Amino acid sequence: MKKICLFALAALLLLALPLPAYADEPAKYNFASAQGDKELTVTPGGEVRGDLYFYNIDGNRITHLNLEVGQAPDNWEVAVEPPLSETQVLISGLPVTVAENLYVEPWELLSEEPQTVPEGMVSIKVPGRGYTLGKLAQVVIMVPESVALGSTGEITIAAEASWLGQTGAAAVKQARDFEFTVTVVSESEEFTEVIVGEDGSGTVSTNGATQAAVARWWPALIGGAAAAIIAGVVVSRRRAAKKRALR
Repeated sequence: MKKICLFALAALLLLALPLPAYADEPAKYNFASAQGDKELTVTPGGEVRGDLYFYNIDGNRITHLNLEVGQAPDNWEVAVEPPLSETQVLISGLPVTVAENLYVEPWELLSEEPQTVPEGMVSIKVPGRGYTLGKLAQVVIMVPESVALGSTGEITIAAEASWLGQTGAAAVKQARDFEFTVTVVSESEEFTEVIVGEDGSGTVSTNGATQAAVARWWPALIGGAAAAIIAGVVVSRRRAAKKRALR
């Protein structure tokens, strides 16, 4: 009986060892991110969104993120979702308020894409490693109707990651920029391509535009055909008059 008790006690001690060992593990800070399409298109007066993904598979501390617009055209409206807000945090029992857009907790690396994703998180594919769960931030870009077609705007989002220390203040920080190029395009889905010659004439080689080109030259074609018909009638009448004179 005594041996059984000693064995059970030893087993409990072994099970308890990983917990304090994990708590005393040296801090690992991880600022992992991925960006969606960098080249975006938008119509005049329209809105487009760019995606930024953040995850934490190589760290053991929560990553706190601040995102702000570093560069944008003067007359464009650019915002980040989720917006800056206050998060209540307990640091070793001490209440602390942190201003941030979002935070990313440490998460495990998965060999397959997860079938269920908790609310507020997204599944992220890590190239060459597998999948994990993380957070999504969106850059909302709105352009005025007065912007000319073909105009481009360079958008820069400045991201700062921080990790809290024992006092609740940021003990470590790391910064990174994300850039988007936004091109203003027509609302019409029809694509046209016209090769313009030196004399101003155009050669059209796309659907829809060919018909437009024919329509543009249609009056000239009709005029030419009418002139040819009139000339033919005149010639025919002259020939008929000559034949009557010979009789």
